[in-house]
Amino acid sequence: MKYIILPFISYLIGSISWGVIITKYIKGNDIRGKDYPGASGVSRQFGFKFGLLVGLLDALKGVTIFLIFYYFGKSNVVLVLSYIALILGNNYPLYFGFNGGQGVAATIGFFFPPFPFYVFVSFLIGISFIFFYNLFKLNRFIKFMGAVPFGTIFGLLTIFILLIKKYSFYPYPLLVLIASSLLFFRGLTLILFNKKQY
Repeated sequence: MKYIILPFISYLIGSISWGVIITKYIKGNDIRGKDYPGASGVSRQFGFKFGLLVGLLDALKGVTIFLIFYYFGKSNVVLVLSYIALILGNNYPLYFGFNGGQGVAATIGFFFPPFPFYVFVSFLIGISFIFFYNLFKLNRFIKFMGAVPFGTIFGLLTIFILLIKKYSFYPYPLLVLIASSLLFFRGLTLILFNKKQY
């Protein structure tokens, strides 16, 4: 039963779109009319302060899901399914017209409880590449990817290398590959169907 219930709960929690809640009900200006409701989109439209708040709250969703798994799941299959459900909820939220973000902050939150140091190192690497992307204006050469996905790729690569050196491939390094695949798929669909960079 937990193979169904916990992923379902993960999807429902993942569907809480803080970007929409904060911009629509607090700022009175729904971000979905102009950008994507993730931390990056909120930062672009409403400033870094609100973007950071959305990022932290989205990361908290990931922390919550991992802790629920830790106390009630106790199965690698449930772990993988719960993570996938979390990101599907974040990207296609049930309560907000299935129009969500990309799942970067939620992924960071999910990996933080078991691997806080690895996440911190990977986060610094990702931020560094975002800085380089903007500094050298790489958007002139990389037309299909914005700064955040670009940095996220190197952050995920870092945590994959750190995990694979210490743990078996299943489940955590596999989860990083799943995260990368979901990020790539979501980014590709946003670019193809919305003609925007996230």
